[in-house]
Amino acid sequence: MRITFLGHAGFAVETAGALVVMDPWLSPQGAFDSAWMQLPRNHHLAPRVRELLETPGKERFLYVSHEHKDHFDPEFLATIARRDFTVLVPRFRRPELQELFAKYGCKRVIACEDSREIPIKGGYIKLFVSEQGTNRDSSVMVRGDGQCFLNLNDCKMHDRLARVIAEEGPIDVFSAQFSGAIWHPTCYEYPRELYAEVSRKKRDSKFEAVARALESVQPRAYIAAAGPAAFLDPSLYPLNFEDVNIFPRAPDLFSFLEKRLPSAPTRYLEPMPGDVLDVGTLEFVSQSPERVTPGNFKAYVEAYAKDMAHLFQERHRDPPPEEVEAILARLREELQRKLDLLDLHGRVGMPLYVELAEAPMRLLRVDFTARRVDEVPEQRDTFRYAMKVRARDIARVLERKLNWEDFLLSFRLRLSRTPDVYEPVLHGFLGVEVEDLREFCEGIRATEARTERTVVEAGGRRFSIQRFCPHQGADLSEGWVEEGRYVVCPRHRWRFDLHQAGECKTNNATLCAEPLADLPEHGKPARGGDKAPADRASVDKAPVEPPRA
Repeated sequence: MRITFLGHAGFAVETAGALVVMDPWLSPQGAFDSAWMQLPRNHHLAPRVRELLETPGKERFLYVSHEHKDHFDPEFLATIARRDFTVLVPRFRRPELQELFAKYGCKRVIACEDSREIPIKGGYIKLFVSEQGTNRDSSVMVRGDGQCFLNLNDCKMHDRLARVIAEEGPIDVFSAQFSGAIWHPTCYEYPRELYAEVSRKKRDSKFEAVARALESVQPRAYIAAAGPAAFLDPSLYPLNFEDVNIFPRAPDLFSFLEKRLPSAPTRYLEPMPGDVLDVGTLEFVSQSPERVTPGNFKAYVEAYAKDMAHLFQERHRDPPPEEVEAILARLREELQRKLDLLDLHGRVGMPLYVELAEAPMRLLRVDFTARRVDEVPEQRDTFRYAMKVRARDIARVLERKLNWEDFLLSFRLRLSRTPDVYEPVLHGFLGVEVEDLREFCEGIRATEARTERTVVEAGGRRFSIQRFCPHQGADLSEGWVEEGRYVVCPRHRWRFDLHQAGECKTNNATLCAEPLADLPEHGKPARGGDKAPADRASVDKAPVEPPRA
């Protein structure tokens, strides 16, 4: 088996009997309205990937993990002339990817349900599908030539990894996201010190997730992929050079892992786009001459930004007043349409203010309780959520050139909230498409309806807790305990305080934790009886126990 790194989360995996191209993101326009650009740049690989997919011989597959445009690149895919290959996509409840590829003109489209196995010569491809409400993602495994590659990309299936490995056997090469990909705290109006503190906690939490995944998978090699993008829009450019944010680079991760897992046999690899890895030897048989290092990173990004400056020349011109007026009216209509379909509106106890930068005295106030959108001259609520955008940026959403989530991921907005607490319904209202809002609400209700409980030991005490995380339903029996009192969700690393009835300060969710009398030892032994490394001495690695019969 050979693995060619295509940049970001993209790979081309070749076995004796098959080729699998995964998430090729190669367009020179980047993603999310050019807010994200590939880092390192990989546009030069487009002809090579086209040739791989167009060349007869081996059975050929194109795998697209989910709809985010740094994984699903329709502009590049449109340039492929010969399409006699098979497309693999996850079978989500919303069939957008299936419908798009049904029109693409390829050999066939296979929409895979969770754990679907597609046989290839000498092995198989298997997809793992994760869907909670409107949060859709998947990961892929390729087994062939007696070797195995598991690519999680962005898929948060950490609560399943132990079971997957038990069923599938040894993994040679593993890859999983290690960098942030969200607008919090990136777009929030925090004081500089608080921004750094929140960013550091999120970064370390992501690193810890990778470390725990490596403990479960125990691969021979880990490839650092799905890392940070380059932000070349002048309004976003400083993100590249912040001392602390949620976009660390691979050397930062490797330093963490070397301390966190000092005796791990896994090799840590940071390939450049175009590098080819022999899975048998774990040696690169071909490497790109262009290497990005900590020493040349700043100069590399500066040169990259100059080359791509033409993409942003028209972005920052102010629109005329009549255009701002029309955009404001359309935005108000769009927000009202969303509000009309938000069945859980009564749960949001604060208004949302939406401000166009060009009309600072004409704010839109979304009143969730009254279910109406009004125009007001100023913010008048002590407790509120606020969003400020430029008219032409939000117009891209109203014109359906971007969806709402893509717009949020463009980072071309400023947000604030008082109190500083995550509100899932309001968050969904902003990020979910109009047609998905009812499904979003149904997903929250479905998660809340799961009442199964489990038992966790922490700090020498036992507690009964809800088994499934109230955020997006992750299985907390695959979580862990920190500082002798906090249950940590394995999917998003939310922390629930067992000493406070299992409350989570992130959004006041709760596991309804109840202390239990001392119980006799039974059930499976704790995996984490070993001591944590010295620099993580506060972490109790005992897992949450599975439910008792």
